[in-house]
Amino acid sequence: MKTPQPRSGRRSAKRRILLALAAVLAVAGIVGAVAVHRMTTGKLDHGTVFTASSGQLTVKPGDLFSIEVFGYEGERDAWTVAYPGPDPAVVQPSGDEYVDNVGIEDLASFVLIGNQGSGGHYYFTFRARNPGQTTITVHAGYRDRFGGHLSSGSDQTMRQFTVDVR
Repeated sequence: MKTPQPRSGRRSAKRRILLALAAVLAVAGIVGAVAVHRMTTGKLDHGTVFTASSGQLTVKPGDLFSIEVFGYEGERDAWTVAYPGPDPAVVQPSGDEYVDNVGIEDLASFVLIGNQGSGGHYYFTFRARNPGQTTITVHAGYRDRFGGHLSSGSDQTMRQFTVDVR
């Protein structure tokens, strides 16, 4: 015959199970938050980020800076630095990347209607080298050649920046 467990033993077993479940959920939440953070910040150091659609940028020699452009890679809003690039004696390209917007709305719309997200941001990163002035032009090459509306909401397919390194 089985000996019945005292009530306090059952309660402490339930508590241990609940504590273990809470710990598992907390770890899963932290891992999820870190994953979303990594997906939405990119891998490059962007330095000072300029978000204007065009204009004058002023930086100091040695500064790391980026030009940020909204686009939707899935709709062929593929932004690139136009040729000819900036004067390499004034600024040196340090990399570029596309970073998706990932948020609750994106996850919900994907689950509910299969939408692939709300776009993202292109970052064109440069290192200021020597005093001088140069021009950086970024463009959506596909749209330049074939026309059409940009899903980013702007019909502007080219953005031009004059960079002063002082």
